[in-house]
Amino acid sequence: DMSNVSTIEFEYSSPDGPMVTRLSNGVKLVLARGPGCDYWRGSCGERFDGPEGWVAAADGYSQPDASSPALLADYRKIVEEYTARTQHPLHHVRDFLNCVRSRRQTVAGPEVMYNSMIICLAADICEQLKRNLKFDLLNAEFIEDPEANRLRSRAMREPWCV
Repeated sequence: DMSNVSTIEFEYSSPDGPMVTRLSNGVKLVLARGPGCDYWRGSCGERFDGPEGWVAAADGYSQPDASSPALLADYRKIVEEYTARTQHPLHHVRDFLNCVRSRRQTVAGPEVMYNSMIICLAADICEQLKRNLKFDLLNAEFIEDPEANRLRSRAMREPWCV
């Protein structure tokens, strides 16, 4: 839930290193990609680390990987409860195609996807500038950084405009 997040701080490390991202609600995200990323196998993955270990998943997983089998003890039950409660499959592409037919809202709706993508795009700008940045999520702009803000869009050629 991003409703209680107003700012995001991006800490640039190196072109191949993970980027530490701190949300104003206290959550820390580590964004990693590329050949040195061993947090998951496959694409579009995520890994959650906590006091009891870690769990990772990505596209194509039949079930998550975990640092301890005990972390997956209730996996099947949780998935069944989730799919029963939401009436959506776990596969986002299948969910999207189902919703095109039914006209229902996807489980990852516009607000979820907007927040997911804006974090990734802001992280890309941080990597491009090779320095730390602070992003105002509510106004979708970098705080006190005109150079970073210029990279949020491109100049359009005539006659195109928004």
